Amino acid sequence: MMAHNDSLHRGPRPLRTPPGWLDAQRICLYAAFVLLVNIGYLSLRIWFGCIDRIPNVSPPGWDYAVFWSASWLALHGPAASVFDTALIERIALPLQNMLPTPFVTPWTYPPTFLLVMLPAALLPFAVSCFVYVSAGIAFAYHACVRILPTVRNPGWWLPVIAFPAIWVAAAAGQNSFLTFGLMGLGLIALDRRPWLAGICFGLLAIKPQLGLVIPVALLFGRHWRALASASLTVGVFCALAGMVLGFDTFARFAQALPAFSQFVVEYSDRWPRGILTVFGAARHFGVAVPTAYGLHAVVAALAASAVAWLWATRATFELRASVLVLATLLVPTYVMPYDLLWLGLPILWLVRDGGRNGWLRGDGVAMVSAWLSPLIFYTPGDWAAGVYVPVIVLAMLMVVVRRHLAQHAAHAGEGASTALAYEQSGSNVCVR
Repeated sequence: MMAHNDSLHRGPRPLRTPPGWLDAQRICLYAAFVLLVNIGYLSLRIWFGCIDRIPNVSPPGWDYAVFWSASWLALHGPAASVFDTALIERIALPLQNMLPTPFVTPWTYPPTFLLVMLPAALLPFAVSCFVYVSAGIAFAYHACVRILPTVRNPGWWLPVIAFPAIWVAAAAGQNSFLTFGLMGLGLIALDRRPWLAGICFGLLAIKPQLGLVIPVALLFGRHWRALASASLTVGVFCALAGMVLGFDTFARFAQALPAFSQFVVEYSDRWPRGILTVFGAARHFGVAVPTAYGLHAVVAALAASAVAWLWATRATFELRASVLVLATLLVPTYVMPYDLLWLGLPILWLVRDGGRNGWLRGDGVAMVSAWLSPLIFYTPGDWAAGVYVPVIVLAMLMVVVRRHLAQHAAHAGEGASTALAYEQSGSNVCVR
């Protein structure tokens, strides 16, 4: 019996509180320092990109310049012209303060995102960019509050505001806030409002590579209504984009993808700061393209399998949501620093899960590393520091899997202890 009881307690032991080096005072101190780094980098971008105007130093909104340029072209001519790189660079490069370089500035998004961005050029570029980024931040913040209501408390503001990915995505003028909000709100609505969740997931068709793992989760989690809603939303979204912009935009998009993929492969071994995927890391270290794809496929398959497993076995919601987001960052071969805003989702969910179920040793190190990882954007381009990001994302994935195993073992132990207590109680009754 003693051996049986010991076996119930094998495995990682939960901690009742977070590690001592992650108390509230230290978190605020770390966050304040990182916030100063964020502000300093953005200030340099504003000074050298807007005021001093040093060539090839882009002011804030450098990626939004491509979105705004695509909107202008679509409003003033055939929408399919946005896929002509020469036309879009003629408008975008001056806004980006960039000289022509081998790193082209193409439009590589589907017509669904072009439909969303169509009104952008109705406003001047600077005003349009400010409105777009502000609305995106508000939408993402709403998702954060729904995930972890304590984010509203003043004590949470500093680590949330200092998260480097917020500053990277805002400075670029990227769509990460929109996709962050759609994924977060979709997962929050999944159990109680599956049709609304499916709509949120379907709207991620603006950036299809971020929706690759969602069907795996919905299938293995048996969320049929959400899956049907997502499929219907994608179909209606694409049909609406085709009717407004012309269905030839889908043909041009299909033609543009292979060319961009070839461009990425050609420069993948010397991409500034590296491509933040297993494929990008392998190429940076000189691995041949077929082998790099093979290594990436292995990791992607493992990540998708983890999603299937946790969703099929009904892990806690926080762990299921976290593993889906982390796998989404591991499956595509092309991930950029602004996409790391999505790491905020598993960090928030793991904080919530840790508050309910305790912590394991090493959880804090992985979460802090994930929170800091977007700082790689501030490093010199030739450092290619981003190639180490997949290791951090994988570490976060292992944190989720390990927590699931620990919680499953704890529940099994509680069940066995309860059964043993009933058995002993019955024996005592018989003796009497």
